Amino acid sequence: MRKTVGLILLLLTTLVSFSQYGTDYMMIMVKQKKAMHMATTVPAFQDLANNFERISNAESDKWHPLYYAAFCYVNMNFLSKDAEKKDEYLDKAQQFLDKAIEIYPEESELFVLQGLLYQGKLQVDPGERSKEYFVLAGETLNKARSFNPGNPRVYYLIGLNLLYSHESIGGGAEGACPFFQTAIEKYADNIPEHVLSPSWGGEENHKIYNKYCSDIE
Repeated sequence: MRKTVGLILLLLTTLVSFSQYGTDYMMIMVKQKKAMHMATTVPAFQDLANNFERISNAESDKWHPLYYAAFCYVNMNFLSKDAEKKDEYLDKAQQFLDKAIEIYPEESELFVLQGLLYQGKLQVDPGERSKEYFVLAGETLNKARSFNPGNPRVYYLIGLNLLYSHESIGGGAEGACPFFQTAIEKYADNIPEHVLSPSWGGEENHKIYNKYCSDIE
């Protein structure tokens, strides 16, 4: 029953989205978003980032194209094995994200992505960056949670932040698993605002929960 209601609400919000944002813009964005879910390589994400950048130039009052351009560069960072390239991708993502936050300074999803970006920065050089970016990611994700306590990606990324941190500061699986569990619950109840809303993280959260938390009561 809950799934049926969710599908009806998603259909209604999709129709509202098309009327609010314009049919051409929405059709292009939906197409690019679907292509992004299929991307698995740096060149594929680069092409998509370029497309989202062009859309953002034409639709300068909207945050979604900037968000997805930044998201593509963050993914390029995680796919690359070159530390210098990783930083370049993340710095490029930051440029788009800064612009998006200027447009919507209280949008939870933008601060979730900022938290993911900080986690990417940390992974480039954990030895030198762990203290700085652990704190920055935590502060940013708490801000995202304050804007939308129901956002499941907030809890998924807080869990990740804790999972790879020292137990002396509340890290490790024991500290992280309650957040992964909350994320599972939030993902189950989450109904996207409209068709362009971010929807990533649920599958990854489940995998990590099953790997690290299934034996923790």
